[in-house]
Amino acid sequence: MKKKSQIIIVTFVTLILIGFFLSIYITVEETIPGNAVVVITQEDHLYHSIHFDYVCVAGKTARTTTLKEALKMGYKPDPHCQELGYFKGNRRFLFYHLLSKLGIQVNSRWDKNGNWLW
Repeated sequence: MKKKSQIIIVTFVTLILIGFFLSIYITVEETIPGNAVVVITQEDHLYHSIHFDYVCVAGKTARTTTLKEALKMGYKPDPHCQELGYFKGNRRFLFYHLLSKLGIQVNSRWDKNGNWLW
């Protein structure tokens, strides 16, 4: 019985180590969370990053809200902000992605409260 439990433990630890090393080679694109703060412009029904260019909101009525609320109200992403990659997160290892799902803060563009970190 002791030999069988040792084999199970060694197999389990080996699988965990193999999984860890494989997770280093697999990358995941971070997506913008629903609670991220965005700027919406009412005239053109677009949402912008909080780091928008001034020309995007010049002469328009702008206010902040969460991405989830902006999508619910029918707002679309600003093409200029999309082109600049503002709504894309960091590309990170699968290992870090799994840690973030467990609630551990890892290198991210947004914090857990939806604030932009850059």
